[in-house]
Amino acid sequence: MKWVSRDEMRKIDRRAIEEFGIPALILMENAGRGAAEEAKKLYQDRNLSGPVLIFCGSGNNGGDGLVVARHLANAGFEVQVFLTFDRSRADRTREAGINLTICERMGLPIEELTTPEAVEGMRDRLPTDGLIVDAIFGIGLSTPPREPQATLIRILAESRLPVLAIDIPSGLDADTGQVLGVVLPADVTATMACPKLGLKAPQVGRLVVIDISAPAFLLT
Repeated sequence: MKWVSRDEMRKIDRRAIEEFGIPALILMENAGRGAAEEAKKLYQDRNLSGPVLIFCGSGNNGGDGLVVARHLANAGFEVQVFLTFDRSRADRTREAGINLTICERMGLPIEELTTPEAVEGMRDRLPTDGLIVDAIFGIGLSTPPREPQATLIRILAESRLPVLAIDIPSGLDADTGQVLGVVLPADVTATMACPKLGLKAPQVGRLVVIDISAPAFLLT
Protein backbone atom coordinates (compact mmCIF):
# COMPACT_ATOMS: atom_id res chain seq x y z
CA MET A 1 0.00 0.00 0.00
CA LYS A 2 1.42 3.35 -1.05
CA TRP A 3 1.63 6.59 0.90
CA VAL A 4 -0.25 9.28 -1.02
CA SER A 5 -0.65 13.03 -1.22
CA ARG A 6 -4.03 14.71 -0.85
CA ASP A 7 -4.25 15.13 -4.64
CA GLU A 8 -3.45 11.45 -5.21
CA MET A 9 -6.13 10.46 -2.68
CA ARG A 10 -8.68 12.67 -4.40
CA LYS A 11 -7.80 10.99 -7.70
CA ILE A 12 -8.31 7.54 -6.14
CA ASP A 13 -11.72 8.59 -4.84
CA ARG A 14 -12.68 10.09 -8.18
CA ARG A 15 -11.65 6.98 -10.12
CA ALA A 16 -13.49 4.69 -7.69
CA ILE A 17 -16.65 6.73 -8.22
CA GLU A 18 -16.44 7.57 -11.91
CA GLU A 19 -14.64 4.58 -13.45
CA PHE A 20 -15.91 1.80 -11.19
CA GLY A 21 -19.32 3.17 -10.33
CA ILE A 22 -18.95 2.95 -6.56
CA PRO A 23 -21.35 5.53 -5.12
CA ALA A 24 -19.69 8.15 -2.95
CA LEU A 25 -22.28 7.40 -0.28
CA ILE A 26 -21.00 3.82 -0.06
CA LEU A 27 -17.40 5.00 0.28
CA MET A 28 -18.47 7.30 3.12
CA GLU A 29 -20.47 4.53 4.78
CA ASN A 30 -17.51 2.17 4.68
CA ALA A 31 -15.18 4.89 6.00
CA GLY A 32 -17.44 5.75 8.92
CA ARG A 33 -18.25 2.17 9.79
CA GLY A 34 -14.55 1.28 9.89
CA ALA A 35 -13.74 4.32 12.00
CA ALA A 36 -16.58 3.42 14.38
CA GLU A 37 -14.97 0.03 14.99
CA GLU A 38 -11.70 1.74 15.90
CA ALA A 39 -13.59 4.10 18.21
CA LYS A 40 -15.09 1.11 20.01
CA LYS A 41 -11.65 -0.44 20.46
CA LEU A 42 -10.15 2.76 21.85
CA TYR A 43 -13.11 3.27 24.19
CA GLN A 44 -12.77 -0.26 25.54
CA ASP A 45 -8.96 -0.15 25.74
CA ARG A 46 -9.16 2.97 27.91
CA ASN A 47 -11.98 1.54 30.08
CA LEU A 48 -14.11 4.59 29.43
CA SER A 49 -17.66 4.97 30.68
CA GLY A 50 -18.68 8.42 29.49
CA PRO A 51 -20.16 9.70 26.24
CA VAL A 52 -18.58 9.73 22.81
CA LEU A 53 -18.33 13.34 21.63
CA ILE A 54 -18.21 13.60 17.84
CA PHE A 55 -17.11 16.94 16.39
CA CYS A 56 -18.05 17.29 12.72
CA GLY A 57 -17.06 19.86 10.13
CA SER A 58 -19.08 20.71 7.04
CA GLY A 59 -17.17 18.54 4.55
CA ASN A 60 -16.85 14.84 3.85
CA ASN A 61 -14.70 14.37 6.95
CA GLY A 62 -17.64 15.57 8.99
CA GLY A 63 -19.87 13.24 7.00
CA ASP A 64 -17.65 10.33 8.04
CA GLY A 65 -18.10 11.48 11.63
CA LEU A 66 -21.87 11.41 11.28
CA VAL A 67 -21.66 7.83 10.04
CA VAL A 68 -19.56 7.03 13.13
CA ALA A 69 -22.27 8.61 15.29
CA ARG A 70 -24.96 6.44 13.73
CA HIS A 71 -23.05 3.20 14.19
CA LEU A 72 -21.97 3.93 17.75
CA ALA A 73 -25.51 4.90 18.71
CA ASN A 74 -26.78 1.64 17.23
CA ALA A 75 -24.16 -0.20 19.29
CA GLY A 76 -25.50 1.34 22.49
CA PHE A 77 -22.97 4.10 23.12
CA GLU A 78 -24.05 7.47 24.44
CA VAL A 79 -23.31 9.77 21.52
CA GLN A 80 -23.28 13.56 21.31
CA VAL A 81 -22.75 15.29 17.96
CA PHE A 82 -21.33 18.81 17.71
CA LEU A 83 -21.39 20.61 14.37
CA THR A 84 -18.87 23.34 13.57
CA PHE A 85 -21.18 24.74 10.89
CA ASP A 86 -24.71 26.05 10.45
CA ARG A 87 -26.79 22.98 9.73
CA SER A 88 -29.39 25.03 7.86
CA ARG A 89 -26.80 25.50 5.11
CA ALA A 90 -26.05 21.79 4.71
CA ASP A 91 -26.70 20.36 1.24
CA ARG A 92 -29.08 17.54 2.10
CA THR A 93 -28.56 15.94 -1.34
CA ARG A 94 -24.83 15.34 -0.78
CA GLU A 95 -23.31 12.51 1.23
CA ALA A 96 -22.59 14.48 4.41
CA GLY A 97 -26.00 16.14 4.31
CA ILE A 98 -27.74 12.81 3.82
CA ASN A 99 -26.04 11.43 6.92
CA LEU A 100 -26.93 14.55 8.90
CA THR A 101 -30.58 14.00 8.01
CA ILE A 102 -30.36 10.36 9.09
CA CYS A 103 -28.81 11.34 12.43
CA GLU A 104 -31.58 13.86 12.99
CA ARG A 105 -34.27 11.31 12.20
CA MET A 106 -32.60 8.88 14.60
CA GLY A 107 -33.04 11.49 17.32
CA LEU A 108 -29.33 11.81 18.08
CA PRO A 109 -28.42 14.86 20.19
CA ILE A 110 -26.91 17.43 17.82
CA GLU A 111 -25.63 20.89 18.71
CA GLU A 112 -24.00 23.65 16.69
CA LEU A 113 -20.72 25.24 17.76
CA THR A 114 -20.62 28.20 15.43
CA THR A 115 -20.06 31.13 17.81
CA PRO A 116 -17.16 31.98 20.12
CA GLU A 117 -19.54 31.79 23.09
CA ALA A 118 -20.71 28.27 22.22
CA VAL A 119 -17.14 27.09 21.72
CA GLU A 120 -15.92 28.61 24.99
CA GLY A 121 -18.79 26.90 26.76
CA MET A 122 -17.28 23.53 25.89
CA ARG A 123 -14.53 24.10 28.46
CA ASP A 124 -16.94 23.32 31.27
CA ARG A 125 -18.90 20.62 29.44
CA LEU A 126 -16.26 18.06 28.56
CA PRO A 127 -16.54 14.85 30.61
CA THR A 128 -13.62 13.30 32.42
CA ASP A 129 -14.15 9.81 31.01
CA GLY A 130 -15.40 10.39 27.47
CA LEU A 131 -13.97 9.86 24.00
CA ILE A 132 -13.49 12.55 21.36
CA VAL A 133 -13.98 11.72 17.69
CA ASP A 134 -12.27 14.38 15.58
CA ALA A 135 -14.07 14.88 12.27
CA ILE A 136 -13.57 18.64 12.05
CA PHE A 137 -11.03 18.98 9.24
CA GLY A 138 -9.90 16.38 6.72
CA ILE A 139 -7.00 16.12 4.31
CA GLY A 140 -8.11 19.21 2.39
CA LEU A 141 -6.94 21.60 5.10
CA SER A 142 -3.90 23.56 3.87
CA THR A 143 -4.15 26.82 5.85
CA PRO A 144 -4.51 27.44 9.59
CA PRO A 145 -8.03 26.85 10.94
CA ARG A 146 -10.11 29.96 11.42
CA GLU A 147 -11.98 30.96 14.55
CA PRO A 148 -13.91 29.69 16.35
CA GLN A 149 -12.71 26.26 15.12
CA ALA A 150 -9.12 27.02 16.12
CA THR A 151 -10.19 27.71 19.70
CA LEU A 152 -12.31 24.56 19.71
CA ILE A 153 -9.29 22.50 18.68
CA ARG A 154 -7.24 24.05 21.50
CA ILE A 155 -9.95 23.34 24.07
CA LEU A 156 -10.25 19.72 22.99
CA ALA A 157 -6.47 19.27 23.02
CA GLU A 158 -6.22 20.75 26.52
CA SER A 159 -8.85 18.32 27.83
CA ARG A 160 -6.44 15.39 27.50
CA LEU A 161 -9.35 13.11 26.62
CA PRO A 162 -8.61 10.17 24.31
CA VAL A 163 -9.02 11.17 20.67
CA LEU A 164 -9.83 9.18 17.56
CA ALA A 165 -9.04 11.24 14.47
CA ILE A 166 -10.90 10.50 11.26
CA ASP A 167 -8.48 10.44 8.30
CA ILE A 168 -6.08 12.98 9.84
CA PRO A 169 -5.82 14.97 13.08
CA SER A 170 -7.45 18.36 12.58
CA GLY A 171 -4.75 20.96 12.03
CA LEU A 172 -2.18 18.74 10.28
CA ASP A 173 -1.20 19.24 6.66
CA ALA A 174 -1.86 15.95 4.86
CA ASP A 175 1.13 16.35 2.54
CA THR A 176 3.81 17.56 4.96
CA GLY A 177 2.64 16.68 8.47
CA GLN A 178 3.20 20.32 9.42
CA VAL A 179 1.01 21.80 12.15
CA LEU A 180 -1.14 24.54 10.62
CA GLY A 181 -1.21 26.81 13.63
CA VAL A 182 -3.03 24.44 15.99
CA VAL A 183 -3.60 20.68 16.06
CA LEU A 184 -5.69 18.15 17.97
CA PRO A 185 -3.28 15.27 18.69
CA ALA A 186 -4.81 11.82 18.32
CA ASP A 187 -4.36 8.58 20.19
CA VAL A 188 -5.54 6.73 17.09
CA THR A 189 -5.91 8.00 13.53
CA ALA A 190 -8.25 6.02 11.29
CA THR A 191 -7.23 7.06 7.79
CA MET A 192 -9.14 6.09 4.66
CA ALA A 193 -7.90 3.76 1.90
CA CYS A 194 -4.22 4.80 1.96
CA PRO A 195 -1.87 6.42 4.47
CA LYS A 196 -1.23 10.07 3.66
CA LEU A 197 2.28 11.48 3.45
CA GLY A 198 1.69 13.79 6.39
CA LEU A 199 0.66 10.98 8.71
CA LYS A 200 4.21 10.32 9.84
CA ALA A 201 3.87 13.20 12.32
CA PRO A 202 3.91 12.41 16.05
CA GLN A 203 0.42 13.87 16.56
CA VAL A 204 -1.08 10.97 14.60
CA GLY A 205 -0.75 8.37 17.36
CA ARG A 206 -1.43 4.81 16.24
CA LEU A 207 -2.26 4.76 12.54
CA VAL A 208 -4.97 2.45 11.19
CA VAL A 209 -5.89 2.24 7.50
CA ILE A 210 -9.59 1.70 6.84
CA ASP A 211 -10.74 -0.29 3.82
CA ILE A 212 -13.43 1.80 2.10
CA SER A 213 -13.88 -0.69 -0.78
CA ALA A 214 -11.86 1.20 -3.40
CA PRO A 215 -10.43 -1.30 -5.94
CA ALA A 216 -7.16 -2.65 -4.57
CA PHE A 217 -5.03 -1.90 -7.61
CA LEU A 218 -5.75 1.82 -7.18
CA LEU A 219 -4.03 1.67 -3.80
CA THR A 220 -0.70 0.10 -4.80
